[in-house]
Amino acid sequence: MQPNTRIITAWLLVTGAQAFVLPRVGGGTFRNTVSDNSSDCAPFEKGSFSIDAFQLYPENMDWDARLCQLYIGILFNASFGVYDPYDHRLQVHSFPGATLIKEFHVGGVAWDQHSGLASVIIGQGNAFETSGVNISGDNFITKYDPRAGKFLWNLNITAVTQGIYGGFNDITHDLAGNTYFCGTFPSSILKVDAQGTAVVPWYLPETVNHTIRGYSGIAAHGNSLVTLDSGTGKLFRFDATAAKGTPVPVPHVPEEPFVRGDAIRLPLKYGGRVLLIAQHLRGVAVLRSSDASWTTAEFLGLVPNDPTLPDGALTTSMTQISDRIFTVTDWFADPIVPGTVAGNKTSFPMVDITDQIEALLSKKPWAA
Repeated sequence: MQPNTRIITAWLLVTGAQAFVLPRVGGGTFRNTVSDNSSDCAPFEKGSFSIDAFQLYPENMDWDARLCQLYIGILFNASFGVYDPYDHRLQVHSFPGATLIKEFHVGGVAWDQHSGLASVIIGQGNAFETSGVNISGDNFITKYDPRAGKFLWNLNITAVTQGIYGGFNDITHDLAGNTYFCGTFPSSILKVDAQGTAVVPWYLPETVNHTIRGYSGIAAHGNSLVTLDSGTGKLFRFDATAAKGTPVPVPHVPEEPFVRGDAIRLPLKYGGRVLLIAQHLRGVAVLRSSDASWTTAEFLGLVPNDPTLPDGALTTSMTQISDRIFTVTDWFADPIVPGTVAGNKTSFPMVDITDQIEALLSKKPWAA
C-alpha cells in the first residue's frame, strides 16, 4: 500500500456544498522551529463550533501553528483530513488499499513543530475493537509535507513487530526530528528517524502480552516524552536522547488514576507545562509541571464532558487552534450505514474548553 495525495472528498462547509479545493497556502511566516508557546496564526474567537462533514468521525487532531490548519485522523473511513477552521474548508486524502476498507482506521496524527511535517498512522481497528485479542493485519506510518501537499515516505510497522504487539495510535516528535508512536496492546514505543529510514522498537515491556492494555497517549516537550498507561491510569516519562526507552514514573498529587484514557497533549500555548489527558467518559484531566520537567505533576482537576452532546459521545483527544483549546469528540458505537464503513453523523462538535482550563490553572499559582 502506498499513500496517495489524491483528494477524494472536500467540503465547502459554510454552505454544505461539495467542492474540490486547493491546499491552503500559508497562514504566517515560515520559521525553522515554532517555539513552544508561539503561534503566527490569527486569533480564533468563534468559541465552540462544529465541523460539518459526513462520516468524519475524528479520533485525533493536531494544530499546525505555521500554516494555521488542523490535521485530522478520520477514523472509520481511514483517511487524512486537512482543515482550515477560519474558512471552514476540509481536504481529505485517501490511502489506496486502506481508505474505505473496514479493517483499517486512521487515528494517530501529529504535527512536528520542528520540521513542519505531519505524521499519520494507518492501522488496524481490530486491536481496539477486541481489546487486543486480535491484533492481526498490517499497520503503517507515513509522513506528510503540508507545503508540498504530498506524502514523503510510508513504512510498514507490522513488518517490524511481526504481529506480536499492536494497537498503534498516538504520535509525537523530539528535537532531532525523530518520530515516536505508542502501542496499546501491550505498552510499546516505536521510533522512526528523521529521514524515515526504518521503524525500530524503542521500548517494549519485559513480557509482551497483547491482551494487556497499556500506553494510549504520548507527548513531548523538548527531548522529554510523557506517556499515559490507560490500563493502570499512570503517567511515565522517557528520555528521547537515550538509545532505548526506560519508563520513569511521574507521580502526581492528588493521586488519581486516569482511567479510560486516550490521547494526551502538551499544548504549545503552555510551553510544555500543562498536560491534557482525554478520558472517554469523563472529559479532560488537567495537570501541570511548573518547570516542564515532568518529574512530578500537579493534578488540577477535570474539565467534564459537555452534557449537551449527543448520546454516545466520547472525548478522544484535544487540540489547540490558534491560542484556544478544543476537545475532539468521537462516537464509536454508531450503527454503520449500509454499503459504507461508518455511521451517519454529519456534524462533529469542537468544544472550546480554554476558559475551564484557565480557571483550573488560576486556582493555584504557578510555582516560581
